Amino acid sequence: MPGKLSRMSRPKAVRQTLPPLLAPSIALGLVLASLAGDTRLRLPFDVLPGAVYLALLSLQAFSEKFDASGDGVDAQLGAYLGPAYTARSSLNFVQPGGTDMTFSDIAWEGKPFRPPPYYGYRAIYWPGDRYGVMLDFTHIKAIAIKDRPGQQSGFKDGDRVPAQAPVSDTLKRLEFTHGYNLLTLNALRRASMRGPNLIPYAGVGLGVAIPHVEVQRVDRPQSTRTFEYQITGPALQLLGGIEWRFGRRLSLFVEYKLSCAMIRGDLVGGGKVTTNLCTHQLPLGLAAHLRARAATAP
Repeated sequence: MPGKLSRMSRPKAVRQTLPPLLAPSIALGLVLASLAGDTRLRLPFDVLPGAVYLALLSLQAFSEKFDASGDGVDAQLGAYLGPAYTARSSLNFVQPGGTDMTFSDIAWEGKPFRPPPYYGYRAIYWPGDRYGVMLDFTHIKAIAIKDRPGQQSGFKDGDRVPAQAPVSDTLKRLEFTHGYNLLTLNALRRASMRGPNLIPYAGVGLGVAIPHVEVQRVDRPQSTRTFEYQITGPALQLLGGIEWRFGRRLSLFVEYKLSCAMIRGDLVGGGKVTTNLCTHQLPLGLAAHLRARAATAP
C-alpha cells in the first residue's frame, strides 16, 4: 500500500505544479516566438507587458507562506546569455561653446547575439530556505539609431537647432558598445520546490552603472572622441524566474529581468551626455552549486 500511494501521489504532485507554472511558460514562449518577427522586440517588451511577465514569474515566490521545505543553505555561481531590448529614451548633450541639446525618443539597438554579446555573471548565497543575496554583473549594449529623423530642442554652438533632424546631423558616434554594464547587489526570495525540481524565485537589486561611453561630434576631429569606461550613476533591477535543478551540483534558470540605469557621462574636452536607459531581458543560464545534493526524482 505505501508503494501504491507513493506512485499515486507523484502524478498528483506534478499536476498541482503545472498550473502555477503554465502562465509564466506561455508568456515566455510568446516572448521567444516574437524574437523571430519584424517587430524588433518593441511590442512584447512594452512597459505594461513587461510588468505582467515579472508578476507571473514572481507570484509563486511571494504568494506562499513560509515553511521549512525549501532547498536549504546553498551557494551558487552562474552565467547567462539571452535576448535584450533597451527602450527608447531622451538624451541631453552638453558641450562648452553654447551647445545644450535634447534629443527626444532615441531608439536603441542592442544586438545581443553579436560580439560582444549580451551576457552576465552572478554569485548567489542562500543562508536559509527562503531568502538570499546575489551579486550580479550584466553586460548590455546600447547603440543609438542615428539616421532616423527625430524631435530635438536646444542650441548647438550658440544657434537654435531645428525642431526635427536625425541624431547623425550632430553626432557621428553615440553608443555604449562595450556595454552600459551594471553591477548590482540583489535581495532574493524563492518558493519551495515544485514537481520535477522547479524552484520559482524573485528579487530586486540596487547598484551602479559602469558604461563604456562612446560619443563623437560630426564636425570635430577624432582626438575629441570620448571612448572610455566611467562610473556614471545608480542602477535598479527587478527580476523573476524559475530554476531547474537537474543534478547534484547543476541547474538551469530562465528569468525576466528589467534593469534601469542613470547614465551621466563626462565628455573629452568638457560637457556631458545624460540619459536614462531601461532594458528588458530574458536571461537563460547555467549555475553550479557549491553544496551538492541529490536531485529529486521526477
